[in-house]
Amino acid sequence: MRLNGEIYDGEDGVEEEQKHVVGYALTLKKKNSFLKPKFERLARSVNYCMALSLVNLCQMLSSIRCNKGILFVAIDLNRPLSDQGPFDIILHKLLGKEWCEIIQDYRQTHPEVTVLDPPDAIQHLRNRQSMLQDVVDLNLSDFCGNCGKVGVPRQMVIKKDPLSIPDEVTKAGLKLPLVAKPLVVDGSSKSHELFLAYDQFSLSELEPPLVLQEFVNHGGVLFKIYVVGDAIKVVRRFSLPNVSKSKLAKVAGVFPLTRVSSAAASDDDADLDPGVTELPPQPLLERLAKELHHRLGLRLFNIDMIREHGTRDIFYVIDINYFPDKLMGQITT
Repeated sequence: MRLNGEIYDGEDGVEEEQKHVVGYALTLKKKNSFLKPKFERLARSVNYCMALSLVNLCQMLSSIRCNKGILFVAIDLNRPLSDQGPFDIILHKLLGKEWCEIIQDYRQTHPEVTVLDPPDAIQHLRNRQSMLQDVVDLNLSDFCGNCGKVGVPRQMVIKKDPLSIPDEVTKAGLKLPLVAKPLVVDGSSKSHELFLAYDQFSLSELEPPLVLQEFVNHGGVLFKIYVVGDAIKVVRRFSLPNVSKSKLAKVAGVFPLTRVSSAAASDDDADLDPGVTELPPQPLLERLAKELHHRLGLRLFNIDMIREHGTRDIFYVIDINYFPDKLMGQITT
């Protein structure tokens, strides 16, 4: 524990060098994916800043001495948060109105503590209708010239009455095939269940509330952009193959999509067209990350982006996730 600005070992009272203290409130799944032993050992090291481009947490502290290392401390949810610490940073990803109120109150009474991230900003990404609006409003050409265009596939929200979906899609002018996504992202496996609809009448089989998003052919490659403060890491992942006009004419129905963009589905060793796998320009990624950080008010997130097949500079953001499980693992490699 910390006494008068020092860290002491709780068992034998041996004094340790003072470290930055990060209090964390995470689900067990998130804790296991984030606080791996190797990562914790690196964080405790006084040489932590030698690898700090991987996490960028030091830059999130108002006053920093990088040679102090970082100590992660679990927050006890059964005790008042104000009675714990002191903390330099609070890292959290818990759901629920009660927890959000606790964090909001703590931010007001402890302005010196950096909270990653504000609950109201995180909530913005819980809804697939609102999460991409900030991308729609972006015009990156003013900042990075001819490095590329970033947009959002055309989409619409269906909140009730699945039988009305075919007519609603016709009125909106959306083109098949369509990707169906649950409207609310609540961390459950169900909120990540996606479907691909090939024909209009099968749309009534879907279960609202949901978002229908036009499928954009992208050569079967997805770019996952991990953002931690000012640090950016981009990885390629396998995604859905292109849907040809002939296939669209022959196939009917709604089909569930597996999570083809998982970490195991890397395309690094695959023999793919370089025009498909070429990473987006770094200036474009840096500006996109900076603008979304500013607009969303978040510092730990990832962007799922695709390149329209047959182009070099037309990109679409299809999803934004807060503090994904693979975030730190990607930034640290």
